[in-house]
Amino acid sequence: MSRPETPSDSPLSLEDVMGSPGYQSLMTPELGPADPAYPFDLPRLDPESHRPSVERVRLAELADTPVALVFGSYT
Repeated sequence: MSRPETPSDSPLSLEDVMGSPGYQSLMTPELGPADPAYPFDLPRLDPESHRPSVERVRLAELADTPVALVFGSYT
């Protein structure tokens, strides 16, 4: 498997980033199965425009409801 190349204008090499403590901590889960999730809220999407509205959805309000969090893109 080939490694991605670091952009020529980057002040850091790929090895710098991958070896940094901040990056390493991202690779180590802090929560385990059945641990409570961190409290956060997100904007509710407008059902017609699919754009964020001023209304917020708080994770704590969904404590008794199954929740699936999807990060990323479908494309």
